[in-house]
Amino acid sequence: MTKFKVKNLIPLLFVVMGLVFAILGFTQLGFWSDVDGPKPGFFPSIIAIVMVFTGLIAFIQSFKEEDKAQYNAQEFLAMAGGLGIFAATFIIGLVPTIILYIILWLKLVEKASWKVILIVLAIACFITIGVFGIWLGIQFPKGIFEFIL
Repeated sequence: MTKFKVKNLIPLLFVVMGLVFAILGFTQLGFWSDVDGPKPGFFPSIIAIVMVFTGLIAFIQSFKEEDKAQYNAQEFLAMAGGLGIFAATFIIGLVPTIILYIILWLKLVEKASWKVILIVLAIACFITIGVFGIWLGIQFPKGIFEFIL
């Protein structure tokens, strides 16, 4: 019998989180309207369902792994970036955080040119604001700007 370890528990936490977000997406945000098409819960619900399935697969795989995970500096930078996005979203809002993250990551970590940064930034802004903000009607956290605007 294989011992149950923390590495087995983490995928189950993602399954539970995925189920919670799927239920919230379907019930509170709405999934689809016959007249208007996708509602604000459309994309989060799909991602939540994918999260449930990948969590289940990761749970099964976690029993097959024998070696300990090894991390390098780039992986810690990615984790720190994710935590930074999470924290900054509450302070300056999601859209400014995404813009700032793309600029900082591409310039400092990837050492990209300003031309590449501006192209990636334009595409990301189009997707974030155009698709999610306008078309799907998702209300992004505004941070401190919520009280100003």
